[in-house]
Amino acid sequence: MSDPERSRPASAYEARATQLVEVLREQFGVPGAARTVIAVAGESGSGKSVTATDLAAELNANGVNTAIIHQDNYFIRPPRSNHEHRLQHGLESVGPQEVQLDLIRSQMAAFRAGERVEAPVVDYPGNQFVSQSLNFASAQILIVEGTYALLIDGHDIGIFLQATWQDTAERRRVRNRDIDDPMIDSVLAHEHRLIAPQASRAAIVLDRDFVISVK
Repeated sequence: MSDPERSRPASAYEARATQLVEVLREQFGVPGAARTVIAVAGESGSGKSVTATDLAAELNANGVNTAIIHQDNYFIRPPRSNHEHRLQHGLESVGPQEVQLDLIRSQMAAFRAGERVEAPVVDYPGNQFVSQSLNFASAQILIVEGTYALLIDGHDIGIFLQATWQDTAERRRVRNRDIDDPMIDSVLAHEHRLIAPQASRAAIVLDRDFVISVK
């Protein structure tokens, strides 16, 4: 597997996705007659991206047409520009205000209506956003994944991955990500204070060992 968050065998991630599908089916009646939005939140490096991606893959494998939105594509500024903005303006600039949450919310509404949208996607080498078409006509489930996903009103089921910012920092070092940037630990500590309270909005929680519990 090429995803940098995968530090465990693929079978462990596949098993977790299978368990999540069972929980969604048995305790939340998913899939149901209505279109369903599942929000997956957690800190950077917590495993939320791979959890959301594997959950979508497992649902699709079970015949449940599932689309996914990644918050990273909805930042106001592309990655390098956003980092430079943080350096210039300090930790006060770090938070949900960096993300086009209203755009995600409007595209969630488009999913409910079964419409097609033009969505941004990050071009990392070019440090820019390009456009991609998302057709929600046949989608039964939309997964919205990101650090602030549970702050977006309108989701039906929230999933939160618990991890301290210290866990996150170590995982990023293992992934050789931002290792030489002295600001990163400060950003992670600041983000932790913003992200951790979202656990109260989740119906499903995965602890730091990815054990699933339902509130």
